[in-house]
Amino acid sequence: MACHAETDEERFSFAPFARHPFFTEVNRWIVERVICPSRRTIVDLGCGPGAVTQLIVERLGPSGDGHVIGVDPSVTALERARRAIKSRVAEFVEGSAEWLSRLVPSADAVIFCNAIHLVPDKAKVIAEIRKVLKRGGVLAFNTTFFKGAYVEGTTGFWRRWVVRAVQALRERGLDVQHQGKATARAFLSAEEYATLCMQEGFGRPTVELESLEDIGRFSLFIEGALPGVPLEQGAEALREGLGRALAETGLATVPRNWLECVAVAS
Repeated sequence: MACHAETDEERFSFAPFARHPFFTEVNRWIVERVICPSRRTIVDLGCGPGAVTQLIVERLGPSGDGHVIGVDPSVTALERARRAIKSRVAEFVEGSAEWLSRLVPSADAVIFCNAIHLVPDKAKVIAEIRKVLKRGGVLAFNTTFFKGAYVEGTTGFWRRWVVRAVQALRERGLDVQHQGKATARAFLSAEEYATLCMQEGFGRPTVELESLEDIGRFSLFIEGALPGVPLEQGAEALREGLGRALAETGLATVPRNWLECVAVAS
C-alpha cells in the first residue's frame, strides 16, 4: 500500500501544534462558553481538519438535536474532517469566511478558532458573521497572532530568537528577504478587535488572555519571522535559533498570550 506523502501545507500547518494539550484547552474554553441548550446551530468557521468541530460535537452531547456546520476553503482539510468525525449532527461545507452568509442561512453561534489573524479584511468577515447570527447569537474567536501576544518582559527574547535563526540561515548560505511583510502580520490589538465587533453590530465583547508555548514550525510564524525563506529551512533555523536563544538567556520556556474573545449580536 502506498504511503501518503505529507505536503508542505500539512507539515507546516497548525495541525502539529493543534495536538498540544494546551491548544485543546484554549479551544475548549471557547466551546464551553458558547454552547448551551439555547444554542444548537453552530458554525465552526475555518474548521480545518475538525479538531474544534469534534469539541463542539462532544459539547452538544448525545441528544442529537444539535447541528454543526464546519466551513473551510481547503478541500483536503474538509476530507480529513469528514473521515475523523462520524456524527450525524456534523456537516462540512467548502467556502470562505468572506461569503459566509451565502453558505449558511442562520446560526446561533459562530466559532472561529485560530484563524482570524489570517483574514485580510477582518471588518468584512465580522459583518458576514453578523448577517448569519440570530439576534442574541454569539461570535467567539481566538488567536495568538495579535498585538499583545508577547508577555511583558519577553519581547527581547522573541527578537533574539529570530536574530539567532537568521544567523543560522546565513551560516548555511541563505538569507532573509526583508522587503515587505506577510499580510497576516498586520495584527490587531484586543481593543481593536473589540471596536470592530461593536462597529459591525455586536455588543462589547468579553476578552481574556491565556498563555502559550513556542510555535516555530507553523508556516505563518516562519513566513513572518523569516520572509522569503523556504519553510523547511526556516523551521530548522528557528529550531536552532530557539536553542541558541534559550541557552544564552538561561530560560527553559517563554510564555506567549492567546486572545479569547466572545461577542453577542445586538
